[in-house]
Amino acid sequence: MISEGLARIAKGEVLSDEWNRRVYSMDASHYEIRPALVACPKDAGDVQAICNYAFSKKVPVTGRGAGTGLLGQSLSDGGLVLDFAKHMNRVLEVGDDYVVVEPGIVKGVLDKELKKRDKFLPPDPASSNYCTIGGMIADNSSGVHCLGYGNTIDFVEALDLVYADGSAGHAGKGSYYFDARMERLKRLLGQSAEIINSSYPKVSKNSCGYRLDAAIKHGFEPHKVIAASEGTLALVASARLRILDLPQHRFLLVLGFEDLLAAVRAVPAILESSPVALEMLDATVLALEKNAETGCLLYVEFAGDNRANVEAQMARCRDRMATTSARVVEYATDEQSMARIWAARKGALGNIMKMTVGSRKPIGLVEDTVVRPEMLAAHTENLLAAYRDNKLDYVMYGHVGDGNIHTRPLVDTSSKSESEMISALAARVFAQVIASGGTITGEHGDGLARVGYIEQMYGKKMTALFKTVKELFDPGYLLNPAKKVPFKNKRDV
Repeated sequence: MISEGLARIAKGEVLSDEWNRRVYSMDASHYEIRPALVACPKDAGDVQAICNYAFSKKVPVTGRGAGTGLLGQSLSDGGLVLDFAKHMNRVLEVGDDYVVVEPGIVKGVLDKELKKRDKFLPPDPASSNYCTIGGMIADNSSGVHCLGYGNTIDFVEALDLVYADGSAGHAGKGSYYFDARMERLKRLLGQSAEIINSSYPKVSKNSCGYRLDAAIKHGFEPHKVIAASEGTLALVASARLRILDLPQHRFLLVLGFEDLLAAVRAVPAILESSPVALEMLDATVLALEKNAETGCLLYVEFAGDNRANVEAQMARCRDRMATTSARVVEYATDEQSMARIWAARKGALGNIMKMTVGSRKPIGLVEDTVVRPEMLAAHTENLLAAYRDNKLDYVMYGHVGDGNIHTRPLVDTSSKSESEMISALAARVFAQVIASGGTITGEHGDGLARVGYIEQMYGKKMTALFKTVKELFDPGYLLNPAKKVPFKNKRDV
């Protein structure tokens, strides 16, 4: 039995009972897929030993943080799941402008540690109170404040890695060394630079496919290939991340609009005031709250160390909006009030998932599209038309400052016709997004749900390059198979 052999060499727990296999068969997606067994590594050496053993037995390995992925990223069909959150959850080092952590640390826990030093790591997904840094790297997570500061990929400076065969690796920027696999990757990307530079969307966030563009944008930065790779190339044993000083002043403005289209049409004008966050909640989400506002809300935050400059930015925004139908719903400058206001936006997905009634669920497939902000109004009109043509109820919210719309139609998943309808809807929406120079996923990743659409996004030549990259790191397709690069052969463990 593989579980018995693994138990002999692993320092952490090895779980193969029916209950634990069922627990680890679910994440935040609508999938339910059972692994053969689960291991909870104690440290990097344990990860290496476990992966080496699994490699010798040809057992697929899937890394897992908190299971907050929305598309089945941490689910394994009959393989081994590595739970990093149980033991590998420590802050290893904090410097003036960086922090080194293990992958299983929860983002909210790290936030509290950094706040003691008046520092922060800007990417802040709605699931920050329970998602892990390893998962954020795997998906290239973003969140509310990525507009002003950037995405997870922008803050990763170096990674200690474990490959499918259990060997250790390293990748980093500048003076940090990188290993032989990364040397081979450098040659491959150098030979492919022309197609890479012409194939990626010109948007501020993207988690579709492998981020080969980011790896060669500023010289060779191999660690950026791991970001957004969903654990298909290597497992992260530790990460060095850039951190920033907390801004001394923050102002939050909530604007109300008569409807969704009026709100998204105002986005380009608001962006001229340089907010660090610009978020939207439509009436379809607001209606889920008691005593809710009607219409559509935009949350606009300004931040910086010079109070006069921040106030001037906000005044410029208010002046621009005074000529529109927008009204000021709320305004806050103290931390407690801003936390209360932002809680409504960050709680949107949780409220939406409560709309599930039996097999009728808010389905995520087109829930993470991104276009340039100047294309946002047209993109929103296309989404509304697609829902109207298919007579579908829906919810809509998102990071509109980045042109990133989160939307979910309510679908009866037990109905074959409705499932087929969603596939057709996705093909239609994705085609429109790609034609406008956008991406089919900005921060949620591809997982199981969108892996089949990556070729539509990038074309045959780029998806062939993705396959070459996958096989450079993991020729046996043992690391999180069926994610990023299609793989159909099912193994019995």
